Amino acid sequence: MALLDIKNLRVEFGSTAAPFKAVDGLDLSIQAGEVVGIVGESGSGKSVTSLALMGLIDYP
Repeated sequence: MALLDIKNLRVEFGSTAAPFKAVDGLDLSIQAGEVVGIVGESGSGKSVTSLALMGLIDYP
């Protein structure tokens, strides 16, 4: 059983006419006892992903 199971996470900013896709279609499943790290280049969406998982992104 997964402690956290995310399917198709998407985060977009900007107008509906020209949205910027910060995260597009992330699937993540974390099982009990697993240790997980999120790594990537600058601007790859690590912070936005973390904020979205914690519910800390303000949507208009």
